[in-house]
Amino acid sequence: MRVPSRRLLAAFTAFALTAVSAAVFAQTTPADKPAVKPVRSIPYVSITGDDGRQRHYETNAIPLLFNRACFGWRMYLGGPNRVVSLKEVLTTSQPAEQVIAGPETEVSTDKTRATTRMFETVQDGVLQRSWCIIPGDPPGTYTYDISIDGEPRGEFVFCAIEVPNQDPNTDPRDLSCPNKFNSVQRAPGRPGSAS
Repeated sequence: MRVPSRRLLAAFTAFALTAVSAAVFAQTTPADKPAVKPVRSIPYVSITGDDGRQRHYETNAIPLLFNRACFGWRMYLGGPNRVVSLKEVLTTSQPAEQVIAGPETEVSTDKTRATTRMFETVQDGVLQRSWCIIPGDPPGTYTYDISIDGEPRGEFVFCAIEVPNQDPNTDPRDLSCPNKFNSVQRAPGRPGSAS
C-alpha cells in the first residue's frame, strides 16, 4: 500500500507545482517584461585607431581619415531573415580621385556617383552597408539613396570633413555637420493606396 500512496503523492506534487507555475505565469503582465530597445535606421561611422581597434559612432559626420574611417547606414526593415534586391546610389558633391568598387557597382564618368545593384541578406530585420575612406575622397556632402525590391526606402545624408594631421583619435560627433542626422526612411508603397 505504500507504493500507491507515494505515486499519488508524487502526482499531486507535480499537479500542484504545475498549477502554481501557471498562476505565476498568468499574473505576469507585459509591464513586468523588460522593455525592448527600439531598432532604428541610422547613419554610422567607424574609425580604426592606432591600436587596430575599431570605434563605432552613430553619426553622419565622416572624418576624412584615409584607410581608417568607414561610413554607412543601417536600416531596420523588420520581418524574417531573407534576401532582397538592393539598389544603393552614393552621390558626392565633388568628384573622387578614385573609386574602388566591385563589378556590382557602376561609377559615373565624373566620379560623383556610384550605383550598386546586388542581392543582400536582411538579418534579424536589419540591412546595412558601408564604404571606407581612401586617399582622394573629397570633402562635402555624401548622399545614399536606398531602394529595396524596387521601392525607394531611405536616404542618408553625410558630411565628409577634412581632419588635420589624420588624427585617428578624432571623435566624429565633435565635427560640425550641417546635415546632422538628416536621414529619412520611406515606407514601402502599399498595393491599392494612393501615392
